[in-house]
Amino acid sequence: MADISIQLTITEDSNFESLRNDPIQFSKLLGTEQQRLIDDHVVDQLDDQDGAPTLTDFSISNILFDRMTLKGSFRLHFKISRQFCCSDISSCQTDYMDFNFTKEDKKIYATGSYTLWTIQ
Repeated sequence: MADISIQLTITEDSNFESLRNDPIQFSKLLGTEQQRLIDDHVVDQLDDQDGAPTLTDFSISNILFDRMTLKGSFRLHFKISRQFCCSDISSCQTDYMDFNFTKEDKKIYATGSYTLWTIQ
């Protein structure tokens, strides 16, 4: 299980206190580059690469933050979407990653790891 590190930037017109109380607004900190890094990280760990898996529908929940240590955590939800080229079949599986983060001024440094949940 490998870790991934991403950096989120709080925009000048955003207040961190309001962001951490609003998961939809917090999710907007996750830019295209971070989504691509997470997509690459998760897809690389999948045993089954059929259907060209890609991540979609990112959202964040369970935001926790300790003001004293400036550390926190959140859960990133996403769907693993697949489109099979030999047919008109597509599939989607919901999954998540947990991240721990440290806040420094307008930057959030987050580290998480993806656990592949397969039943043998």
